[in-house]
Amino acid sequence: MHELKNGWLYYQFVRFKRKLDEVILYLHHQYNQMKRLFILISALPLLAFAQNYPVTKKTPQTITRHGITFTDDYTWLENMRSPETENWVHAQNDLTDKHLGGLMSKIYPLPTLVKYDNQTDFNIPNKNRKYFYSLVRYTDDALQTASLAYKKKLDGAFIALVNPNFFYSGKTVNIIDYEPSVNSKTLAYKLMINGSDQHEIRFVTVDGGKKLPEVIKNAKFGGMAWKADEGVFYNKNINTSQFAVDSTFQVYYHKVGTDVTTDKMVFDASDAKGQTHYFTSADGTRLFLTVANKRESEVDVYYADLTKDNFELKKFIDKSPPDFDLSGYTNGRIYYSSKESNWGDVRSFDPDSPAEKKVVIPQYQNQLLIHAYFFENRILCKYKNLDGSYLMLFDYNGKFIKKIQTPKAMDIDVAGSDYYDKDIFFYLSSYTIPPILFTLNLETGANDRFVSKTFTKTTAPFPVDYFESKSTTYTSRDGVQVPITIVYKKGTVLNGNNPTLLEAYGGFGVVNLPGYDNGLIYFLNNGGVYAYAEVRGGGDKGRDWHRQGRRLKKINTLNDFIDAAQYLIAQGYTSPARLAITGGSQGGLLVGSALVQHPELFKVAIPKVGVYDMAKFHDYTIGRFHFDEYGNPEDAKEFAAMMEYSPYHNIKDNVNYPTTLIITSDNDDRVPPVHSFKFAAKLQNRAAQTNPVYLKTRSNSGHYGVTTNREDKLKEESDFYAFLLYHINR
Repeated sequence: MHELKNGWLYYQFVRFKRKLDEVILYLHHQYNQMKRLFILISALPLLAFAQNYPVTKKTPQTITRHGITFTDDYTWLENMRSPETENWVHAQNDLTDKHLGGLMSKIYPLPTLVKYDNQTDFNIPNKNRKYFYSLVRYTDDALQTASLAYKKKLDGAFIALVNPNFFYSGKTVNIIDYEPSVNSKTLAYKLMINGSDQHEIRFVTVDGGKKLPEVIKNAKFGGMAWKADEGVFYNKNINTSQFAVDSTFQVYYHKVGTDVTTDKMVFDASDAKGQTHYFTSADGTRLFLTVANKRESEVDVYYADLTKDNFELKKFIDKSPPDFDLSGYTNGRIYYSSKESNWGDVRSFDPDSPAEKKVVIPQYQNQLLIHAYFFENRILCKYKNLDGSYLMLFDYNGKFIKKIQTPKAMDIDVAGSDYYDKDIFFYLSSYTIPPILFTLNLETGANDRFVSKTFTKTTAPFPVDYFESKSTTYTSRDGVQVPITIVYKKGTVLNGNNPTLLEAYGGFGVVNLPGYDNGLIYFLNNGGVYAYAEVRGGGDKGRDWHRQGRRLKKINTLNDFIDAAQYLIAQGYTSPARLAITGGSQGGLLVGSALVQHPELFKVAIPKVGVYDMAKFHDYTIGRFHFDEYGNPEDAKEFAAMMEYSPYHNIKDNVNYPTTLIITSDNDDRVPPVHSFKFAAKLQNRAAQTNPVYLKTRSNSGHYGVTTNREDKLKEESDFYAFLLYHINR
C-alpha cells in the first residue's frame, strides 16, 4: 500500500510515467518492426493474393430438419479444443500474421495511434458510495493490465487496492467490475480471466487494502449486489464444459468472511431455464429478483426483506408479460420503465400493491429514453433523438427541473451514479471528440466544466470542426425511414469513389451511441468515410423498432443494412469497389449475412465474433437465451426464417466473395469461435474464391477481444485499419 499525498507531485509523476510508457512502447514498436521486416520477405507473395490456405479436410454430414436438407462439411471443427482443430487454427493465424506483417511497408498506423492515444487517454473519476474509484496504470509496467485504485477525496491521490497481474501466471486477468459495500467497508471485485464470461469474485477491505481469502469461482452474468456490509448475491454457473449450453440458473448469497462452499442458494431457476436479474436497494435492505421463462415470454418478480437473518424471496408478480425492466427502489416504491410505451417512460408501484401503477415521467414522442438514474431526491433521464442525446432532471413527482442539451452529433453520459450523491459527473463525446468532463448539481441542475490539478484533460488530435458528422435517414425497401450517421473529414470531395466503412449492430434492442475511437480518426484523416446505420432489430427508434427486426422479422435487419449500402452508393459517397463493412457479435452475423447475400456491393468485409451457423447457435453457451431474438430452431417456421439469412448455409460454390478478415477469440464463451472456424473454412475451400479470406483467432481473449495491455490493444486496432485501408484502396 502506498499513497501519493501531494497532488502536484502526483501530477508530475503521472506526466513522467506517461513519457516512460511512451518510451517503452516505442522500443517495443521498434522490436516488432524489425520482426515484421523479416516477415515481409516471406509475405510478399501473399500481398499478391497467392493464397496457400491450410489444408482443411471435409467430413460431410447430411442434415435434414423441418424438411430443409443441407450438407455440413466442417463439423469436426466443432471440437474446438482438439489438437487437430488447434493446429488448424495456428496455421490460419500464421497465414494471417504473415499477411498483416507484410502490410507494414505499405501502411502502418501504430505509431500514429500511439500518439493519438497519449493525447486522449484519461480516467473518469467514478464515485461509488464514499469514495472515487478508477482503473489506473500509474504503478504498473506499460505492458500490464490496469489496476484498481481509489481516492478518498476528488483532488486527493490514488491509493492502490488491487493489481490483477499477479493472480495467475501466463494468463490475462482484468478487473471488469467492482462494488463497495453499503458503508464502503469491503469492496467486491470481478476478475475476467483470458476473456471468459466465467468470472471470479474476490474481496478487499477498502481501508487498509487487506485482501480477503475467499474466492468465488464461476460467477457468470449479473452484478454483485450487497446485503448491507455483510455479503453479496451472485449468479453461479455450473457448466463442466466451457462451450456447452449455458447453465447459469442459480442465484447464491455469500457472507464475507465465510467459506464459499457454505454459500446459500437463494433461488434456483433450473426448471424454468430462464435468465435471472436482481438488484438490492441503495441501503442494502431489500432484494428484488426477476425470472424469465425459457422463451422470455413471461416474467415472475420476487422480493426479500434483508433486515431479517433468515430472509426469504416472495413472489409478488406472477407470469407477467415482460413489459417492464426494474430500475430502482426508493421511498418504498419500485421504479421501472414500461415496454408498453414505445419510447420509454418511468413508472412506479408499491410492492405490496403491484397492480396500482403510476406514470411518473411519461414517454416523449420520438425522444428515446435510454436510461433512468435514481438518486435520493432526483431522477436523471438520458434521452436520444436524431440529433444526439441529452439529460433531463426530474423530482420524484415527475416535475421537470433542468434539461442539459448537447451539441449536435454528441453523446452525453453519466460517470458514476451513487444514490446519495448531490453532485455527479457527466461527460460529452462523439465519434471524433474524446470525452469532456462536467459536473452536475442534482438539486439545481447547475453544471460546469470540471477542472482539477489531478485530472488530465483530453486533447483531441484535430480541431473540433475538422470533421463533419451528418445524421439523416434513408428509405428502406418497404418504405421505412432508417437513421444513419455519416462522418468524414471536412472538405472531403464526395465523388462516389471514397473509401467507406459501413457498420451496424441491429439486435436485442441495443441503441447505438457514438464513441470516440482513435483508429476511426486515423481512417477519417486518411480520406475515409464512416457510416453507422441504426437498422431494425436495434432499439434506436423505440421498442417497436426492435420487434420489427427479430425472430420472423429478422430479415428486416439484413435488408436495412443492404439498403444502407445502396444509399451510400446512390448518394455518391462511395462505390462497391470502395465499400467495406464491419460489425461485432450480432453485428458480425449481420456482416456475414450481407457479404454472402450481396457480395457485389462490397470490396472488404471484417466481421468480428459473429454468429454464422444459425442451425446450431443454440447448441453452445448462451445461445439458448436468444430464442426471443432469432427464434427457436426446433420450430419449423422460425427455423426456415433463420436459414434464409444464416451466413454459413448461404455460401454458394460458384461465387467469389469480397476480401474478408474474420476475427474471433479462442476463449469466447459468449459466441464460441466454432462459428468463425466453420465460416472461414467454407469460404476458403471453394475454387471460385479468388479474393483472399483470412481468419484471425485472438489468443487468451474472449468476446470483447484484446483486453491485455495498452500496446496489444493499439496493435490490434492498427492491424484492423491497416487491413481495411490496404484492401479497400487496391
